[in-house]
Amino acid sequence: MRYDLSTPASIEQFKVRCEYLIRKEAVVDLEEKKGKPRTNPQNRTLHMWISVLADYFGYTDKEECKRDVKRAILGMKESENRITGGLCRTDYETHLMDIQKLSDFMDKLKIWAQEEHGVYLPMFTDAGYEELIKQYSNK
Repeated sequence: MRYDLSTPASIEQFKVRCEYLIRKEAVVDLEEKKGKPRTNPQNRTLHMWISVLADYFGYTDKEECKRDVKRAILGMKESENRITGGLCRTDYETHLMDIQKLSDFMDKLKIWAQEEHGVYLPMFTDAGYEELIKQYSNK
């Protein structure tokens, strides 16, 4: 579960959940995230852009398109295989990005699509955004 501890209601939900887990004597892994989680408009726009690019490149699977786009722009990162101790290459995950990191990725994606492939990807405030939302909202 995710708790944004910037509001009193979220803090109360977090406290209730912690008390419940303590009563159950549960084993808990706690991960603290730095920065604010990505916003819904960012998420919606990114997924619309991936749909546009999937159509442009001829993908039938949007997740494959998203994977390949992330690799083209961000490359891959090295991570340690906890079982073998060896290094492996993994993809960056947009769902783990905070507002700023996702914004940076989307800026790079917009420039890459336009300059490398001639594909216009509008941001929330750009001309054509609403039309694209209507066209890709059901995809």
